[in-house]
Amino acid sequence: MLDLVVQELPHLIDEPVQTVGILIVDDRQESLFVLETVLEPLGQRLVRASSGQDALDAARAESFAVILMDIRMPGMDGFETMKRLRQQEGRRRVPIIFISAADEQREIYESYSSGAVDYIRKPIDAEALRCKVSVFVHLRQHELALQAAHAEVEQRVAERTTQLAEANAALAREIVDRKAAEQKLVERAFHDSLTGLANRALFMVHLARAHGRARRRPGEGFAVLMIDVDRFKVINDSLGHLAGDAFLTVLAARLAECVREVDTVARLGGDEFAILLDGSHDLKDATKWTERLLSALDTPFNIEGKEVFASLSIGITMMSSRYERAEDLLRDADSAMYRAKTGGRGRYQVFDVAMHEGVVAQLHLEADLRRALERAEFRLHYQPIVSVTSGNVEAMEALVRWQHPERGLLLPSDFIPLAEETGLIRQLGDWVLRESCRQLGAWQRVGLRDLVMNVNVSARQFADPNLPHAIESAAKDGGVRFSDIALELTESVVMTGAEAPEAILARLAELGVSICLDDFGTGYSCLSYLHRFPVSTLKIDKSFVTRIGARDDRAEIVHTIVAMARSLDMNVIAEGVETSQQLERVRTLGCGHAQGYLLAMPLEADAAERLLRQSRTLWPRNGDADD
Repeated sequence: MLDLVVQELPHLIDEPVQTVGILIVDDRQESLFVLETVLEPLGQRLVRASSGQDALDAARAESFAVILMDIRMPGMDGFETMKRLRQQEGRRRVPIIFISAADEQREIYESYSSGAVDYIRKPIDAEALRCKVSVFVHLRQHELALQAAHAEVEQRVAERTTQLAEANAALAREIVDRKAAEQKLVERAFHDSLTGLANRALFMVHLARAHGRARRRPGEGFAVLMIDVDRFKVINDSLGHLAGDAFLTVLAARLAECVREVDTVARLGGDEFAILLDGSHDLKDATKWTERLLSALDTPFNIEGKEVFASLSIGITMMSSRYERAEDLLRDADSAMYRAKTGGRGRYQVFDVAMHEGVVAQLHLEADLRRALERAEFRLHYQPIVSVTSGNVEAMEALVRWQHPERGLLLPSDFIPLAEETGLIRQLGDWVLRESCRQLGAWQRVGLRDLVMNVNVSARQFADPNLPHAIESAAKDGGVRFSDIALELTESVVMTGAEAPEAILARLAELGVSICLDDFGTGYSCLSYLHRFPVSTLKIDKSFVTRIGARDDRAEIVHTIVAMARSLDMNVIAEGVETSQQLERVRTLGCGHAQGYLLAMPLEADAAERLLRQSRTLWPRNGDADD
């Protein structure tokens, strides 16, 4: 019988199911209703009291798991009520939580010094209040369960002292273990598992708290720092992800060493960190701390026996009255950090309003760009490529323009980088390919033959293994031959990989499509790819052509490129020809073709067709372009 009782004892204690009472005291009926609504999900018995005297009467009749009491009540206030409750027999240890709409530090201090277990401000955070009350409910349930177990054991077994002591000890250990487990859950919920720093959730809590305090007391400022590790991907790719994690751990420790206890350092994810500099009233103070952070990275990191050097890009936002939402500070710090990264890395940037306006404008432009194809807002202009010996127009380069409904005609530099960043460049590039082939076919059908169409191809397009199929489809739909198409690629695009570009270029060569290397001379110094890949034309970058006639015209570079191209049986186009002197010089240097404003500006399709119908020969128009 004794063994049976001992076996049942932990079970009896471990499953507290008894409903306990919670006393809520407030002179305002609406406040009582709110508290009842918040605590009702706990499934316990809720007892109302609308005054201090009612609370004393209720406490005499019943022992409550916890008492929630308003401080400021007419007649007997919360502090006096609590004092009298403590004088009642058996009520000295009942936990009391004060609730108040006031925000006075004196009242908070008096609450805790009088023996209250907590102080909660109105309006109430429902989830937090339920969590706190549930702790005392569970403790009371455990207490009642323990009492019931003791009574039952005393009735059933007389000699139980040793066994009961062991059961109590087990229960105490279990309670300790549960509390430790709960603490670990809290730690996991609000801290980064890798670095031990605060995570995004906890950072936003601290940021919201600082923001609210600064809004109430304008003199209490703070700064938000957004931090990104420069070239962290290189560390991961070269040393492995475990080494990358080790680096982030050491970095987190260094960042934490640079700030005060009142500040918050958080890892937001990946290699992004944020710091809340609490109490930083001016920009000078914030930049001083930021420079200290940057200096902390002067010493290399020892990761798995290897020295690793790293730098940070940091964006700074100062709290001001224009910030109505805490999260906007983090957003603007992120914008400033991005500007710091694009401005050279290893530096910081302070946010200003112009940055936000620029980001918003970029977002609007991206939205417009996504709809531009659907709305048929893109246009192609065509710039002639001319033989320097005959003056004949032998090719047209298709150049895309965007007829924006509000901003007017936009050049590629205004939207191509954004198209590449968003991935829209593939759709745009496919449209350019199809439209240029359609236009070339239309010209050929009216007798304008023997003309090649040069089409620029982006890195994303070229990386697509379906590019040859897209060209086949565009040529078929436009009614043109593959030999009438020349793709213009930069050296960096061709060298994006090894096998894939070679296979794509080989397939294009099989079709008869010509390959022209654009901006030649500004990219890779290794020229072995000229032997490997079926390149037919080199286009000398305009930076070499525009210097012709200057003191350091470096014409020998152009001469060298032309000589190399001839040895490889390649054609050469000089782009950016703007003066008669430049045209004559590239001719004497051996360039076969030229392109530039001296010969013709980029023209709309109708204007280009009129030029081709009138004369296929372009020889300097009205003198120099710079006269």
